[in-house]
Amino acid sequence: MTILVVDDEPEYRLVLKNVLMTEGFQVILAENGEDAYKKLTENTVDLVISDIYMPVLDGIRFHRMVRANSQYAQLPFLFVSAYDDQHTLEAVKDARYEGFLRKARPVAEMKEWIHYLMSPEDKRPKLPPGGARSRLNQQLRGGTR
Repeated sequence: MTILVVDDEPEYRLVLKNVLMTEGFQVILAENGEDAYKKLTENTVDLVISDIYMPVLDGIRFHRMVRANSQYAQLPFLFVSAYDDQHTLEAVKDARYEGFLRKARPVAEMKEWIHYLMSPEDKRPKLPPGGARSRLNQQLRGGTR
């Protein structure tokens, strides 16, 4: 399985790459949404993990570009951010977004999200990973309030 990691922080990209590779994933790195879209069209990608705030092309606009291409309409997409303030949460409050994870969360939660997003939708648990944060993600996706 190949994961595209999109983040403008080189250190975070490398840490995430090392963690994911030790789990057996192939990893492609991109520094912004524009770079990521180019790499997405040149490679077979099974999952995207993308920062929200990046120069050149941010994660939200990158996600829109991905979804505008029918070839990638079902590509699982996980947003990550160092921020979980109200502005950031409002930015990802959309039923089209599969999930949000704060960067400072344990690696185990990232792995739970990957497993969750790679499972067929009809076989996924009703709530996404993260315990109480699952309810937050459910709210962000337009579910329970």
